[in-house]
Amino acid sequence: MDGATGQALLAGFIAGAGAALASSAVVLRALVRSERWRRRAAGGGRPLPLVGALVANGLLLGWTATGLVLGAAYLRAESERPGAGLGSPNGLFTLSVLVAVGSLLGLAAIIRGRLSSPMAQTAAIAAAAFGWALPLLAASG
Repeated sequence: MDGATGQALLAGFIAGAGAALASSAVVLRALVRSERWRRRAAGGGRPLPLVGALVANGLLLGWTATGLVLGAAYLRAESERPGAGLGSPNGLFTLSVLVAVGSLLGLAAIIRGRLSSPMAQTAAIAAAAFGWALPLLAASG
């Protein structure tokens, strides 16, 4: 593995870990404030802290895996279409991430029937982490 590949994958891992940490705070706050989740946890014999730990670990695994995949995608985008834009070392990659995050947010809002604050906050975290932090980390070297 050459240096650029390792740097892009590490940038994706770091961006994913950062997204996981930030979105864990959003999700755990939403869980604690939700009366339905408190009743569900108490009724099922699952303590809410255990549910929170499972959610935080799941988010860490999911976001870091996403970051690794997007790190590889960034490397591909940089080799195919290099070019800065949108405050990023690769404007096309950042635009692609923003379109994907916006599409997933819209789909989630349609499925759920409404757009909630935690959904919007998580989308903003993903856009910032993967759209800007990942390319900036991968290009710094």
